[in-house]
Amino acid sequence: MYNEPITSQSNTVFAQDIAALDYFDAHVHLDLMPTAGEVARSAASHNFGFFSCGVSPTDFSNTSKMLTGRANQPTAPGIRIGIGAHPWWIADGRVSKADIEMMLDTISDVRFIGEIGLDFSSRFNDAEVRKRQLHAFKSICRKVAQIPADDAPKILSIHAVKSVDAVLDVLEETKALNRCRAILHWFSGSSNQLHRAILAGCWFSVGEKSLKTGKGREYAKVYPADRLLTETDLPSSEHPACSIEDLLAGIERACRGLSQARGYDVQDEVITNAATLFGA
Repeated sequence: MYNEPITSQSNTVFAQDIAALDYFDAHVHLDLMPTAGEVARSAASHNFGFFSCGVSPTDFSNTSKMLTGRANQPTAPGIRIGIGAHPWWIADGRVSKADIEMMLDTISDVRFIGEIGLDFSSRFNDAEVRKRQLHAFKSICRKVAQIPADDAPKILSIHAVKSVDAVLDVLEETKALNRCRAILHWFSGSSNQLHRAILAGCWFSVGEKSLKTGKGREYAKVYPADRLLTETDLPSSEHPACSIEDLLAGIERACRGLSQARGYDVQDEVITNAATLFGA
């Protein structure tokens, strides 16, 4: 199977591996880092784990092989690797129709899926571009909805920029929410959309950038305590060669910002949530 060699996704990895960590980054892009190998090797010594979200299905195999323990690479019990099709990459053609078909053939054997979703911001206002994004996202969600009931639920990390209602419509119409745990990454919708997402059972990964806005800090107060995660969304375009120290500093700042907004220390809470979601 496509993901057989992925040590970090093996069923032998249990929730306690995540629960024992100090921090967990629920949305990072290892495949975009020129320093990916060093970051992965350094994670364990910093008691740090993360969910690496892919932007293209073709990146999944390469990123996974880096973590198999082969070629003197250590295994990574606190790292989860997702197969993704980022809406930006779909919009500009870097993720093709054939790539999506390959991803659909793979999903049954992969637990973690991301980054996927929709971006309806002004830079993607072309009707054909939005149609391609919707087709890919619907196809992925339909496939997720078809997994057997006795399989572990899929974990989805979802991009929803100016598209929260459309994303939730697809998740509900395809019944994907019955067979997955949907994380809305860097939520930026309206308060009504947040209420709808909470009622739908969505999870939320929050980073320091979202906490720099007044709306982000207000939302931080109301995210369900048992569905709250931290993220960095690194690397940035300005600083692609980030280090494990950069990830750690970003998550520490996110934890501090969330703690200030909510009035208590969230660190143990978000690690417990990460263990529930990524360790089961």
